[in-house]
Amino acid sequence: MSRWRIIVVAALISTPVLVWAGVGSYFLWVNGWGFLAWWPLFACMMAGYALAWYWQRTRQLLRPPESPVQPHWTDRDKQAWKLVEARASQADKISPDKLSEAQFYLQTAQDLAQELAHFYHPGVKEPLDGVTVPEVLAVVELAAHDLYVMVDQHLPGGHLLTIRDWKRTRQLADWYQKGSNVWWAISALFNPLQTVTRYAASQVGITHPLRLLQNSLFAWFYAAFLQRLGTYLIDLNSGRLRIGADRYRALMGTVLQESAKTESPAEKQVAGPFLPGQDVDPIDQVRQVGITVLGQAKAGKSSLINALLGEQRARTGVVPTTAGIERYELMTPGVPTRLVLMDTVGYAQAGPKLDQLAMTADAARQSDLIFLVLHAKNPGRQADIEMLDQLRKWFGDRPDLRQPPVIAVVTHIDLLSPSMEWSPPYDWVNPRRPKEQNIHDCLAVTREQLGDRVVAVVPVCTAQGKVYGVEEALVPAIANMLDEVRGVALLRCLKAEADRDKIKRIFWQALELGKASVRQVWQALNK
Repeated sequence: MSRWRIIVVAALISTPVLVWAGVGSYFLWVNGWGFLAWWPLFACMMAGYALAWYWQRTRQLLRPPESPVQPHWTDRDKQAWKLVEARASQADKISPDKLSEAQFYLQTAQDLAQELAHFYHPGVKEPLDGVTVPEVLAVVELAAHDLYVMVDQHLPGGHLLTIRDWKRTRQLADWYQKGSNVWWAISALFNPLQTVTRYAASQVGITHPLRLLQNSLFAWFYAAFLQRLGTYLIDLNSGRLRIGADRYRALMGTVLQESAKTESPAEKQVAGPFLPGQDVDPIDQVRQVGITVLGQAKAGKSSLINALLGEQRARTGVVPTTAGIERYELMTPGVPTRLVLMDTVGYAQAGPKLDQLAMTADAARQSDLIFLVLHAKNPGRQADIEMLDQLRKWFGDRPDLRQPPVIAVVTHIDLLSPSMEWSPPYDWVNPRRPKEQNIHDCLAVTREQLGDRVVAVVPVCTAQGKVYGVEEALVPAIANMLDEVRGVALLRCLKAEADRDKIKRIFWQALELGKASVRQVWQALNK
C-alpha cells in the first residue's frame, strides 16, 4: 500500500469540492460563471479518477502487504497456500455490504480453517478436533497482531477508525448518494441543460472514484485478513504452533535477522566430534547452516573440507581415515552466517561399520544442506543415487519436514584431460579450451545421472597448491541457498521443540495449578 498515492488521489478528488464550498456554488450560478468554472475543476477530478483507476488496476493503491510463500514451507504447505490465494483473489467480487460486517469475517475464518484442515487430513470427518486449544489461540494471537501492525502502519487514520465508523461507512455512502440526487433534482428546475452536464461529469469524476476507493478499502483488508490467517493456519495444521506463539515468533524472528545479515569477516574455528541428535538450542541451530558432506570412499570429502577451512584440519589420505563424524565450524567471506561442516564416513566400500553408516544417514537427515562429493574420474554413481533415494524416501514419509537441498561437488577436475594442464580460471559454462570442454561434459553427465536429486553441480579442485572452484563457485552456491536452508532448519527445530519435554510440561502445569490453588486457599483463610 502506498500512502502518497492515496494522498494524491484524495487531494485531486477533494479539491473541486473544497473550491465549490469556498467560493459558493450559488454565487457562481447567479453570475453565470458556474458552467465555465466547472470544466477546469472537472479536469482535476478526471485526473484523480484516472490515477485512482490506474493505480488500483495495477494494485499499487490499496494492496495488502506481500505475504509470499514462507521459506520454511514444504511442498504440501505450498499447495495449501493456493487455497488461500484462491479465496483472496475473489475479494473484488464480494459485496461491500458483506465486507463491512464482522460476522462475515468470523464465518470466513471458520470456513478457511475447515478447508485447510480437510486438505491436510483428507478423509477425517472432523479434522479440527485434533488441534489443541493453545494452538488455536496461537493462530488468533499471531494473525491479530499482524493485522494490528498492518492497519496501524499502513492505513491513514486507521487508529481512529472505530467499529461504529466501520459499520457506517456504507451508510455514509448511501446518504451522500441520496443527498446528491436531491441537490441535482432541485438544480434541474433552474437550469436543466447545465445540470444534466454537470451531473454526468460528477458521476464520472467524483462518485465513481469514491465508490472505487471505498470498495478497494474493504477488499484490501479482506485479502490481508485471509493472507495472515491462512499463513498461520498452514503452520497450525503442520504442527508448528505447538510450541506457542511467543516461541514461534522468536524462532521466526531469528530467521529474519539471519536473512538480513550482511557479510561477516572471515573467522575459522574447529570443534570436536559431532553426535547427531545432540542437545543444541533451536535458535542456535537456525542461526547456523549445518552442512553434511557425503560421498563414496576416497571421493575427496576431507580434502574439500580442508579447502573450505583453508588449512589442514580434516585428515586425508589414500585410505579412508574418518572413523566417525567430525564437526568443523567456520565463517567464510561471501556467506553471512556460520557454517558447520560434518565430515562423514565414506560408503560403497567394506570398511565402515553399520553403526557408522547409520550415523552418516542420521547426520544427513539433521542437516540443512548436503554436499555430495563426487570424483570426476570415477563415473560410478549408483551408490550415490541409492543414498539420495533413501534420503528422499525418509523425508517423503515425513511431509512436515523438508529435505535439505543437495549440491553435487565434483572434485579432482585437475585430473580431467589434458591432465598435465592446469591454468585456471576455467570457463566451463562457455568452454573454449579442451579442459574447459571436458569439465563441461563431466558436469553434464553428472546432471543427467543424478537428475532432480541435486539442485546444483559445482566443479572444484582441492589439491594442495591448486585449489580452485571453492570460492569461485561453491561458496556463491551456498549463499544463493541461504533462505531455503534456513527454512529447512526452522522446520526441523520447530518439530523437535514441539516433541520434546511433553511430560515435563504436564508436571510443570500441574505444579503451577497447585500453587494457584494454595494461594487462593491461603487468601480465603486470611479473610
